[in-house]
Amino acid sequence: MVMKMNKSEFLKKFSEVSNYDMDTCKKINEVIEDNSFIGKKNKEKLVGDLIEKLNFSKEEAEKIYETALDIIGKEIKEKIKHPFKDKDKK
Repeated sequence: MVMKMNKSEFLKKFSEVSNYDMDTCKKINEVIEDNSFIGKKNKEKLVGDLIEKLNFSKEEAEKIYETALDIIGKEIKEKIKHPFKDKDKK
C-alpha cells in the first residue's frame, strides 16, 4: 500500500492543527522520522527526544505525539477505506 501524503502535506496539516510555525514543524518532523510510533517504549523515546532536542514540556511533547499519530492514522484509515481514490482522479 502506497501512502499519498508526503512530507510537505504532513507538515502543512500538522502546522494547521498544532498552530506551530513551519520551522518548528520541520524540527518536530525530524524527531518523528528518527523514531517509530509503534510501541509504548517508542512513544516514551519520541516524547523524550522532543523534550530534550526541542525543549518542550512533557505535556506539550505528548500532545505533539498524539497530534502526529492522529494525522497519520486518519490518512491510513482513509487509504484503507478508499484504496483506489487516487486512481479515480486520473
